[in-house]
Amino acid sequence: MSSTFAWVVGINTTLSIFLGPVYGFDLKQIGFFYFTPVTAVILGELAGHFLHDFLAKQYIRTHQGHFEPEVRLQAIIVALPFMLVGLVLLGQSLQNQWHYMVASISWGLYVFGVMITTVAISSYNLDSYPEASGEVSAWVNMARVLGGFIVSYFQVRWANARGTKESFGVQAAICGGAFFLILLLMWNGRSMRTWAGQLNFVTA
Repeated sequence: MSSTFAWVVGINTTLSIFLGPVYGFDLKQIGFFYFTPVTAVILGELAGHFLHDFLAKQYIRTHQGHFEPEVRLQAIIVALPFMLVGLVLLGQSLQNQWHYMVASISWGLYVFGVMITTVAISSYNLDSYPEASGEVSAWVNMARVLGGFIVSYFQVRWANARGTKESFGVQAAICGGAFFLILLLMWNGRSMRTWAGQLNFVTA
């Protein structure tokens, strides 16, 4: 969650700094530009709603009514290309001064992928530990907030020093690298949960 959602917050808080010099946007135009993530969130919610349900129902149908939480993670396979392409194209757009619509669509692609990924991660954790919904939500939110909080402090300096092509490209690489953790959970998540055993809360 930290290595994917963090860049959303970083882009949201710093993109206005790039839009003025690159495209000559005034404050009103920058404000309109922020309709991009709003639209992407709505589309991501709609697509994710049907995608997550489809994957779960398909698995249940083909496994005699049996369900494993790791099925939830399959949605990230669909979302990952949107995130990687979105980040790479956004960095290219800002540095090469491509048309602002390319930057807008790139940003939207990334946010669209993040919405699907966020639901998949949350659903997987909650399905794995339904008795610990509060604790799961707290850990997921901590990862999301901590990552986003930190990125805002170095996003602009990083882009100014190395260029947006490199900085956003590295961000895409980090998202891609984090996907190997997802593959590990899809392959061995059930065994890891079995090895860890049941949660034993003092208040239970």
